[in-house]
Amino acid sequence: MGVQKRYQAIILGILLAYTIGISVGRRESALYGTAGADPAGHVSVKAYRDGELFYEFDNHNLITTIGSTHIRDFMGWANQTNQACIYIALSNDGAPNVNWVDLPGEITASGLDRETGTPSPVNATAYSVTYTWTATAPASVQCTGLHWDATDDSPNNLLAAASISSVSLQANDMLQVTWTVNIPDG
Repeated sequence: MGVQKRYQAIILGILLAYTIGISVGRRESALYGTAGADPAGHVSVKAYRDGELFYEFDNHNLITTIGSTHIRDFMGWANQTNQACIYIALSNDGAPNVNWVDLPGEITASGLDRETGTPSPVNATAYSVTYTWTATAPASVQCTGLHWDATDDSPNNLLAAASISSVSLQANDMLQVTWTVNIPDG
């Protein structure tokens, strides 16, 4: 399978999972492909200082209204193509709002600007998108977003957002964000 077709398959899987919805109560069973479980998605965040893990947090995400519209369009309504949702952004915003079209306070400095995540399969029904930043200056992070546009601080391309427990980074701290989505069988 070519790289473009593989990314299209991954993207279609992401979009289908978000179209169906996210199951808060069944994340763990759904993540590992238990038959009959609801589709699930969550964000995992880890921070390292001097090579030591000092922060770890997992949370479910919220799909935005504009994200739902993007899924509809991608599925054929507006014949959208090449709209991969693999770009991860960070902010110090509070709890996400379904009406957001971007992260209101997206971080575009301190080495923490929007980046292209690496998509990869987790198992037969789940996949993830991961990126690791190295902070170049102190910053606080408590929200992350999954986008279909790589442009820093650009509006109208936020598929989903998730709040995390606030983490204070120092220069040279590493922050790893992994978005995971599962479409279970059954």
